[in-house]
Amino acid sequence: MRTYVRMLFHSEGSDPHAIVGTMRSLGFEESMGMHDFVFKWKEKATFDDVIGLITEMHHRMKGMDVHYEITTIS
Repeated sequence: MRTYVRMLFHSEGSDPHAIVGTMRSLGFEESMGMHDFVFKWKEKATFDDVIGLITEMHHRMKGMDVHYEITTIS
């Protein structure tokens, strides 16, 4: 199971390096292609697990002025 995040950056938002650091601290890895980051679940995750991860990501991204889109595939 994997959770993918696609980021939309702009010149008024945080430096992309800061965002990469935040995502790494949450356990995400960089990804190339349609998505910028991927979280590889060790076991099958529940809906609540995914929402918990995304909620933590949302709190840490607060104030960074970046938009994101999330996709989870089992």
